[in-house]
Amino acid sequence: MWNDDGALRLDLADDAAWVEHLSWSPDGEYLAIASGRIVQIVRPSGATVARLGPHPSTVTGLAWNRAGERIATSHYGGVTIWTARTGKVVRKLAWKGSMISLAWSPDGRVVASGEQDASVHLWRLASGEDSRMGGYASKVKSLAWDSRSSMLATSGEPDVIVWEFRGRGPEGSEPIQLPGDDALVGAVAFAPRGLLLASGAANGSVRAWDLANAIAPLVGVGAHEGDISVISWTGGGREFLATDAVGGVALWRLP
Repeated sequence: MWNDDGALRLDLADDAAWVEHLSWSPDGEYLAIASGRIVQIVRPSGATVARLGPHPSTVTGLAWNRAGERIATSHYGGVTIWTARTGKVVRKLAWKGSMISLAWSPDGRVVASGEQDASVHLWRLASGEDSRMGGYASKVKSLAWDSRSSMLATSGEPDVIVWEFRGRGPEGSEPIQLPGDDALVGAVAFAPRGLLLASGAANGSVRAWDLANAIAPLVGVGAHEGDISVISWTGGGREFLATDAVGGVALWRLP
């Protein structure tokens, strides 16, 4: 763990498997660390709060609810929801498949998971109903909700595929397709507020849209040398960082 000045703050040594995923709770009180089939919940001091697992397989995704009281984990066979402070299982969302990405809607109503078989699986928590959105060109490695839970952006195609959750959607409706080029999109992220969306593709290209006004990209540049692996917005919502598979990091500022 590092301070914002680049100084090492804490080294959480563990003899388990490689660390695959990290996720801070929305209030910054806890850090979830996925390593192999175990997830550790720790405080910024390094104190362990809970250990979640072992899971049926390697943990492939982490997603907190907005209150930061519960955390969802994805793995082979579905998604498990836990109480973060106690490590107790709250609910299991079963599905026979390999889940590889995870996103919990900010309003807490829907859990979405990207699958190895090139689809997205949705669970509506209140009713228990689930559905599947298929037809992607590749596995869906990245999912992102907007702050109002009205849109879910997904990777897995040369275009960014956005499902609308207003009204009765998205089941039975056509998604919004934000045009890219021939390279598969591998990372998507909405800004903290509004409908600004950024994406990165396998050829190093980065794009951003304001879905509240138009689908024409605000930014569309291929400045990276490798596959874009992660996109993360700053708190102000006008800048985002993009990292690529060869170690490059770039800060993008919207006009």
